[in-house]
Formats: sequence, structure tokens, C-alpha cells
Amino acid sequence: MSVIRAKAICLFRHQGKVLLTQGFDPEKNEHYLMPIGGIEFGERAVEAVQREVMEEIQQEICNVKQLHILENIFSFNGQQGHEIVFVYAAEFTCADFYSMQDIRGTESNGVTYMAAWYSADQLADLKLPIYPQSVEYLLF
Repeated sequence: MSVIRAKAICLFRHQGKVLLTQGFDPEKNEHYLMPIGGIEFGERAVEAVQREVMEEIQQEICNVKQLHILENIFSFNGQQGHEIVFVYAAEFTCADFYSMQDIRGTESNGVTYMAAWYSADQLADLKLPIYPQSVEYLLF
């Protein structure tokens, strides 16, 4: 039985840049970028972004605002997915975090990833897909 899942993601913007994580789909042999996010059963989306950011990159956030809700139908690692994505924007409480270029994150399953600040020009040069679909219109 297929399931539509909920997800909450958070955009962090600073001086013309946005924070995105790097991912890889082995089935497609595709590198991609996406915001930090997730959600657990019984958790409100706004609580999820606060928890995910703290768990994955050990940062507290403030001024959390909902921007949009997206529907995303996709495939990852050969599996079809369908999700409703709550998109938030927020700020880090620690201003020093904005000056970090390479940020190591850890998913709840122990998988590590790298996140970095990207300008619109850098994203255009990289030509990597940004997921979930349509979130690129909300980045800046």
C-alpha cells in the first residue's frame, strides 16, 4: 500500500545565500540539493523543523514562519514517493553560524551529509536539481 507522507523543511537565507544539504540518489546516479527537514508521527510541522535543525546540525532557530505548502511526487533510489511538504523560513540564534561554509549534518539514522551556503549564481553554475520540486522558487 502506498502512503502519502508529510514533511517539513526549513529555508535559511543570509546575505543573498541559502543553506542547502547535499544528497545523492544511487539509482539515478544523481547528486542533488535540498533544505534541512523531516517530520515524525504526532509532531506538528513547526516543531519538526525546530527539532530537525537541532538534531542534525545542533543549532537553535527563531523567527520561524510558514512560507508555503508543496506537493511532491518523486522517485528516490528506485522507489516512488509522494509527500506534502510544509515549507518554513527561520533564522539561527547563533549569528556565527552564518559564517560557516561547510556544515556537517547527521540524519536520525546516522547518515552524515554536508550542507553549505549557496548564492543564486552558484546554484545556476552547479546545475543540480533542488528538491522537493518547486522549492527553488522560494529559496531567495
